[in-house]
Amino acid sequence: SEEAERARRMEAQTDEAQKTVYGKAFPLILAGSENFVTLQEELLRTRSDVLKKASEHGAVLFRGFDLKSPEEWAAVLSKVLVGTAYVGGAAVRKLIVGSEDRLMGGAPQVVTTNESPPSEPIPPHHELAQTPNPPSHICFYCQENTKGAPEGGATSICRSDLIYDFLADEHPSFLEKLEKGVKYVKVSPKTDDPSSALGRSWRSAYGVDTKADAEKAMTERGYEFEWLPEDDDCKMTSPALPAVKVGTNGRKVFFNQIIAAYTGWIDTRNDPTKAVLFAEDDTTMPEEPMRDLVRFVEANEVSMPWQTGDFLLLDNTIACHARQPYSLANGRVRKVLASIANNNDDVQKRQQQPKMMTHLALPSGDLLPSAGLGCWKLEKAECAVVVYEAIKAGYRLIDSAADYGNEVETGKGIRRALEEGICERSELFVVSKLWNTFHAHVREGLEKTLEDLQLDYVDLYLIHFPIAQKYVPIATRYPPEWIYDPTHLSPRMEFSDEKVTYEQTYRAMEALVDAKLARNIGCCNIGTAMLRQVLAYARVKPAVLQVEMHPRNTQHKLLRFAREAGVQVMAFSNLASASYVELQMASPEDSLMLHPAVLDICQDHKNKTPAQILLRWGVQRGTAVIPKTTKLHRLQENINLFDFTLSPDQMASLDALNANRRYNDPGHFCQLAFNTFCPIYE
Repeated sequence: SEEAERARRMEAQTDEAQKTVYGKAFPLILAGSENFVTLQEELLRTRSDVLKKASEHGAVLFRGFDLKSPEEWAAVLSKVLVGTAYVGGAAVRKLIVGSEDRLMGGAPQVVTTNESPPSEPIPPHHELAQTPNPPSHICFYCQENTKGAPEGGATSICRSDLIYDFLADEHPSFLEKLEKGVKYVKVSPKTDDPSSALGRSWRSAYGVDTKADAEKAMTERGYEFEWLPEDDDCKMTSPALPAVKVGTNGRKVFFNQIIAAYTGWIDTRNDPTKAVLFAEDDTTMPEEPMRDLVRFVEANEVSMPWQTGDFLLLDNTIACHARQPYSLANGRVRKVLASIANNNDDVQKRQQQPKMMTHLALPSGDLLPSAGLGCWKLEKAECAVVVYEAIKAGYRLIDSAADYGNEVETGKGIRRALEEGICERSELFVVSKLWNTFHAHVREGLEKTLEDLQLDYVDLYLIHFPIAQKYVPIATRYPPEWIYDPTHLSPRMEFSDEKVTYEQTYRAMEALVDAKLARNIGCCNIGTAMLRQVLAYARVKPAVLQVEMHPRNTQHKLLRFAREAGVQVMAFSNLASASYVELQMASPEDSLMLHPAVLDICQDHKNKTPAQILLRWGVQRGTAVIPKTTKLHRLQENINLFDFTLSPDQMASLDALNANRRYNDPGHFCQLAFNTFCPIYE
């Protein structure tokens, strides 16, 4: 049954390191093997229940799921929580996924955990409790932890309602003063100091460059500040902040950064004994209650060793967290990342978007829909209407290219949908591609595309082929297509004489991101070796790789490599030979639509077509699919892919059809059609 299948996907598990607090396992462990796509779907269905469990248990640890990169984890988080900026925090962190200037609407930011030296413990605290607006949740993801490594490096957690009850019993007068609030005092440097657990600079903490801007940010948040003459350090005193709150479970909680400040705010600038003051009289914390408090937390915290792929959803109003010291000796690797986020109505709105779709998160934090409309071979006469109807039907991903020859019409369809208020521009993800003749004229190529699409930017700009052809000016012919001079007695494709390398072209693509003409960039039609090179020299990480993928050409190794590198894969020719028969590049017998393996699966999904089975295979393995159609009922079918799941056996039966069969191969068609030998895959 469907209920049994769901239960199998996320089963409660036990671990000897767990504790029982107020009759609940702490943390709750949910185990499974789903990848980031099917886990998104499960969380779309169970989001409220998962957040309720986090409240009841204090934390939920997800273990065993197939999450290969921070980007995949960010996509999963986007179905549960809405990200918030790491503003006012003490620790130095690096942004891994996300953008400082585009926070809302995408995936939650993913950052490194505290960058202080591994040998330094990070004491228990509630995230950003020393600021006026702490997040409702903090999440952690173990990207890698060397198996069999020495102990240490656990992210310890403790129930703070348990701490409150301890203080109520043992130190009631101390707790009474805490209930009136506390102030935090910290000296921040001008530049980040990674050697300190609280070495985040005032510039980084508030995202500013000048003292005047920092003063404005601190004043808006109610901080008092004093500029110290040495090195432009800033002494900050917070407004009175709660030290006790009511958690989402209805219990009173010891909610603050008192232990962390009192025991861990130690560096050349700060005195931990003066880091926390009672709000009512500005006196410091008394020694005896603090000593007992630290001992109690140490005795009641859970320190569960990380396993690669683990992620922890912590209710920041219920449980505090810490980091145990560890060693990187003998080649040990420990990569644990964090994301702070809130539970609010924006997630509910996102869930109500058309078709309950899954997404692929990009390094920028932008979310790429898992299914969209491909515009290749859409005739000009029908293109604008098809694009408009697709957006009206719920499509938010439109895949275009200069070489398709229909970007003017694609732009008209987009403009009509926007003018009618079907969606906002920010809700659309528009893709285009740099044609081969513009490898040495990259900005010119994109500016022409933007003019035709009637857009200020594209969400993703891709290098169409790793082929630099001879430049054809726009005034001469556009799109220039494959033949350099169609009027020549022997027309043929000609390579560029400008000696431009792929790296030079990619550098020019990066400049488009700087100019805000393209939000993300990437590549098409390259393999692992070339992608590895791009990753090595890229300043702006390639966000997407678009390649031919279908059950006849699964490219498992390429997909795995891209997933592990955090490069999302967009698959074209999802129905295999379907688009190539009329081009005489495939025969009707190549069709997968009537293949017994596909038809057998259709028998188990009675209301799904062979095309939907093939498209679901593409989505479920973690790629974005972009089928093309001109028929309105097919538009609906091609996006209705998120209300069923292929079983592991069904996925395997489609995988088994692989024959490494490419239909779109310049090494074949360039010789036949354009009189030029141009292999790129061999």
